[in-house]
Amino acid sequence: MSNLSQDIISNSGIKIFQDKELYSFNLDTILLYNFAKTVKKGKIVDLCAGNGAIGLSLASKTKAQIYLVELQEQLSRLAEKSVSENGLENQVEVINTDIKNIQDHIMHDSIDMLVCNPPYFTSKQTTLIKDNQVLAIARHELKTNINEVLYTIKVLLKENAHAYIVYRPDRLSDLFAGMSQNLLQAKRIRFVRSHANDDANLVLVDVIKTVKSASLRVEPDLIMYDGDNLSTEGKRIIDGE
Repeated sequence: MSNLSQDIISNSGIKIFQDKELYSFNLDTILLYNFAKTVKKGKIVDLCAGNGAIGLSLASKTKAQIYLVELQEQLSRLAEKSVSENGLENQVEVINTDIKNIQDHIMHDSIDMLVCNPPYFTSKQTTLIKDNQVLAIARHELKTNINEVLYTIKVLLKENAHAYIVYRPDRLSDLFAGMSQNLLQAKRIRFVRSHANDDANLVLVDVIKTVKSASLRVEPDLIMYDGDNLSTEGKRIIDGE
């Protein structure tokens, strides 16, 4: 039996359907939505979109055409339900396909902005969720890997366009190695910590597709909690203030 709910990211006003027995968005999604610098027109892709929470929410910030690319049919159906609920049929399209086949649906070098919350656990890591295959595929490299994701980003983006990625700090070397092989360079990175003295548990990366040398800005860390309470910035991001 499903556990269907509606949720809204950062006061965007866009209702996101979620089945919490399958998959639901989390802090990664909210942080990436706030980190991305949204283009006002053109075409946007939400790659590895899950239930489409990031891409759908971006519709509150832009008139651009938005494509939600997701492999898993169950999650794509939830995204389609949200598209209909929010009356976004003319702006948002759900593409239920493997990213290997993306050029059957979207032309290469045609995308002005991309957001991606990719699977970031390897298939060998012990966090594999055995009783929830949908969640396991969303979080683990069972159907794709970071190199395939980065190659797809390179294929889709226009020259000098940006992609925004949320990832794990312990795999940052894998991310940067894959980027260097695909004409992608980091422009901004920001580490996320639960508390000021904790190790970073997430990293947000602003990536540009370019053949030129790009300067890198390392932004101040985002500290989510002050003691047991959300920090001022953490609360602002969560509440969408």
